[in-house]
Amino acid sequence: MLLAPMLALLTKFLAREAELVVITAKGKAVEAVPRPSKGRLLVFPGSFDPLHEGHTKLAEAALDATKQRDAEEPSLLYEISLKNADKGVIDVKQAEERLLQFKKANAAVALTRRALYVEKSQLFGPCDFVMGADTASRVLDAKYYGGVEGLAEALDTLRSRGCGFVVAGRLGAQSFVDAHEALASAPDSHRDMFLEIPDFRVDISSTELRARARAKS
Repeated sequence: MLLAPMLALLTKFLAREAELVVITAKGKAVEAVPRPSKGRLLVFPGSFDPLHEGHTKLAEAALDATKQRDAEEPSLLYEISLKNADKGVIDVKQAEERLLQFKKANAAVALTRRALYVEKSQLFGPCDFVMGADTASRVLDAKYYGGVEGLAEALDTLRSRGCGFVVAGRLGAQSFVDAHEALASAPDSHRDMFLEIPDFRVDISSTELRARARAKS
């Protein structure tokens, strides 16, 4: 169970009285994005329902790849977007259950209502967003932006806010999506925004775990 101050801030957030709530790795609840004094901030968005080894292994790989690139120790912040929390999709109890996973993993997590990466960048930038190749494919799909010009404009906005992406291979709905393959569609003008993690594969998904849990119940 979360401590009373954390529950109070969580309740405030779900009532739309706070922009975000962050539970630090030390278990402290705050209303601001934790900024590292040195090194890059990595933000790992997802539903994490549940948090599993595929997530934690990807986080570790992203931290290692970023450290090799920058020669500095990065920091990690998981992020759960509860954009529809005001519609009753996620209540205090459900949000508390999600947060407790990160407490057990000694990891920091933020709750927001920012669904799109352009929206997230306004809150978290400068940072790099950690994602699987299936998500990267959607980020780079021009149809979600009204065409190639809209995609370029969104990427320009992200770049202006100091944001980039760290991408690894991931098992999608139908098959495994390779990071190099997903990033092949990145415009040449913005390819430098994407850091590829080679040879990463952990075939496990939250959907699969939830299905197993339902089968046992």
